[in-house]
Amino acid sequence: MKLLPDTQKIIEKFIQTRVKEAGVTGVVIGLSGGVDSATTLALAVSALGSENVTGLIMPFIYTESVELASGHAESLKVEIKELNISSVVESFKASTTSFSSKASEGNLHSRVRMTFLYGEAFHSGSLVMGTSNKSELLVGYYTKWGDGASDFLPMGDLYKSQVYLLAEDLGIPKRILDRKPTAELWEGQTDEDDLGIDYATLDQILLGLERQLSFKRISSKIGIDPESVERIGNLIKLSIHKRVFPPVCKIGLRTVGLDWRETIGSR
Repeated sequence: MKLLPDTQKIIEKFIQTRVKEAGVTGVVIGLSGGVDSATTLALAVSALGSENVTGLIMPFIYTESVELASGHAESLKVEIKELNISSVVESFKASTTSFSSKASEGNLHSRVRMTFLYGEAFHSGSLVMGTSNKSELLVGYYTKWGDGASDFLPMGDLYKSQVYLLAEDLGIPKRILDRKPTAELWEGQTDEDDLGIDYATLDQILLGLERQLSFKRISSKIGIDPESVERIGNLIKLSIHKRVFPPVCKIGLRTVGLDWRETIGSR
């Protein structure tokens, strides 16, 4: 999978346009020590200058991610704010049994982090810059109103495989590039284990689906069983609710999220 020509320039112009149209000067980014947030950070610095970028590092427990994220941000001369989320998470868990499972607590971690990001953005008059890629967006591999929430997504149309290519062009540290993708929602958790498929294969399936190829054709083309292709297709269907505006019951002439047409920047 390749990058289109001038991908970096296109994204940087997109960042500049979104910031300008919002009437702000800066962005806030959640830094995890992973390739997505590191690449997003590098793009933001290149587009806006390090003085207009703030990175939030929000560990639940201290792991190598803190060192990786802070080291990379410092090399780009980006201001870092570190906020440990453990006490906030524990206060929620002490108030209800709703977060007793691994998955529910993982979602809580993500939503607490997004609350801190929007708090910082409001305080500094900035936008929250998301780090999700196209692979995650299509299969719903993110927390609704958690890491899936942001003001704009500069890499939302790049598959994970393309993010790695862009990261190499931007000089992202090898330790970050070589690290297994993980949201660190619990000990030993990795993205590919959760998804049940490696990103390289997933991206080939998603590209085939984007091109509207049949499950059978995609299966034959990349040498994987049709059931796996169908499973990814079902993940896309099941996660539609994460990618669209919450459904509104239509009563009026034009309805928000349905036929009230508007785009950001059209004012």
